[in-house]
Amino acid sequence: MRMPKAGDVWLVNYPYITPGNMKKIRPAIIRQVDEENNMIIVQKLTTKYHKGNREFRNSKMKKKTFVSKETVKINEYNLIRYIGRE
Repeated sequence: MRMPKAGDVWLVNYPYITPGNMKKIRPAIIRQVDEENNMIIVQKLTTKYHKGNREFRNSKMKKKTFVSKETVKINEYNLIRYIGRE
């Protein structure tokens, strides 16, 4: 598997803090990799516009996409597939 780097776009198993602790597979931008603790900070990509979210352009995104302000820490095992660079 390709090693994640800051600025990479990956398909991730994105956790939600909801009743039932559901997860959703979605694209995200890698913001920081902490190899020592096996943790990665990601910023999710979404098709829903919220005030202040900037548009994200990448040829592999089929719909208009925005960068969410929300970041979350995930484990490396939540990475599914490399998509490209920011």
